[in-house]
Amino acid sequence: MADRKYDLSFLKRISNEDQVFIVDMLETFRNTAPDIIQKMQLYLDQKRYEALSREAHRFIPGVSFLGVKDLEKDLVEIEENAKNLQNLDTLPLMLERVKEAVGELIRSFVEDFNLKSC
Repeated sequence: MADRKYDLSFLKRISNEDQVFIVDMLETFRNTAPDIIQKMQLYLDQKRYEALSREAHRFIPGVSFLGVKDLEKDLVEIEENAKNLQNLDTLPLMLERVKEAVGELIRSFVEDFNLKSC
């Protein structure tokens, strides 16, 4: 597990190492993240940048709990660029990176914690 891209230190700390709580949080992420990504893609496709910015903003805390710094950084960048209507041409690639990272995370959680796949 040394090569994992997530760090559950924060979740362990706030839960007093409660494995049931941690798994519940991972399952919540697994169940909600695909819908968030789908909304973000829809907003990008429709050029609804304010809505895209808000959706990215809402997703950041769930990602930060998982200690995934690169994914968190990409979401902050999407949020800021969409909100400020800057670097809009980079948004599709950034969202694609977010999709890939979320997919990898979900696969890792399913494997590492025996979660049911969606």
